[in-house]
Amino acid sequence: MAEQDVSFKVEDLFSVKGKVVVVTGGGSGLGKAIAEGFAINGAKVYISGRRKEVLDVAAKQIGGDIHMRGDVQTKEGCQKIVGAIKEREDHIDTLINCAGVSSPWRVKATAHNDPDQVENLLINGLIEEDFDRSNQINVSGVYFLTVNFIPLLRKAADPNVCVIASVAGISNQRTMGSLSYGVSKAATVHLAKLLAGRLHPMKIRVNTICPGIFPSEMTGVASGKHEYKITHPAEKAALRSTAGRPGRPEEIVGPVLLLSSAGGGYMNCALLTVDGGRLMGVSINDGIRMPEDTYTSVWSLLKQIK
Repeated sequence: MAEQDVSFKVEDLFSVKGKVVVVTGGGSGLGKAIAEGFAINGAKVYISGRRKEVLDVAAKQIGGDIHMRGDVQTKEGCQKIVGAIKEREDHIDTLINCAGVSSPWRVKATAHNDPDQVENLLINGLIEEDFDRSNQINVSGVYFLTVNFIPLLRKAADPNVCVIASVAGISNQRTMGSLSYGVSKAATVHLAKLLAGRLHPMKIRVNTICPGIFPSEMTGVASGKHEYKITHPAEKAALRSTAGRPGRPEEIVGPVLLLSSAGGGYMNCALLTVDGGRLMGVSINDGIRMPEDTYTSVWSLLKQIK
């Protein structure tokens, strides 16, 4: 028999008060917004990132009194982050794997149906280093940080891990981002599923969020606390979503808080697309346009019926 554990009041249902939370990539973009979402709701938040000066600014802006520097690009870097937190905490409740990187194409293609341009793009647009860097941070970093946090997670009442992936990992995009980014995020999505399965005996929940176009350092240039001037390609891609705009900070913070609260306590191995309908837009608008005589329409069908 399952009995009600908390009231249906919003402040109880989605409370994260008193939780110990670690957010990677917490110095900017989505990670920074997520860190603030936890901090202002009473959680004790640790943020990590490679750039100390960025973390310092973020900590001041979100009002957090704890920040640290850490590089999830290597196993050793992940272990240092875990070691530093072990010195201060006997457990953590939530780990948010938000750190990510994208390696842009080194050459451009202006016409994605031009065989010569596409050939040049694919042969000369990426090098091994681009795949290595994307995989080290987006995939290996998620794995090594999560598994090294297992001892601290196991001591929590409701331990949970949230992996921030991307719709690029589950869609076939041509003009947004590079191929190495999409490949690494596809691996991230599957990694989260495998981790959920492996951590099942320990009752550690693992869920994945795939954001669409959100203002961040990947899609634009910072112009304020959570404001970014997004690039032209990202702006156009956002227009093709149902929402017709980029996501707002609260629209990524909300789902993350849900997964970390009593309201999301029954969610495990879930994949949420938080993209304003962008994934749907990719499938209906961004496909390869074929010759007109290969398409059917309502009018052509009516003519056949007559």
